[in-house]
Amino acid sequence: MSMPANEDMVRGFRDGYDPHSPQPGPNTSRSYRHGFECGRDDIMRRHRFDADTLRRMADVAMTFDADPYNSVHSQRYSI
Repeated sequence: MSMPANEDMVRGFRDGYDPHSPQPGPNTSRSYRHGFECGRDDIMRRHRFDADTLRRMADVAMTFDADPYNSVHSQRYSI
């Protein structure tokens, strides 16, 4: 079961949906960057991944943001 989106992810989605927003930098959370890419996907009507994969990627981003020193996520998943 997926976790609900966090505030950073929602903010990233809204920014990504705005075609004038710049790409997020490295100082943003993984949740924000995931949301941003999903917003861009929606506005451009493209599908990088299926919904289940996107949910799993969102869960990984939120887990990493909650514990960025968890070496399993920092080594195995790059978002």
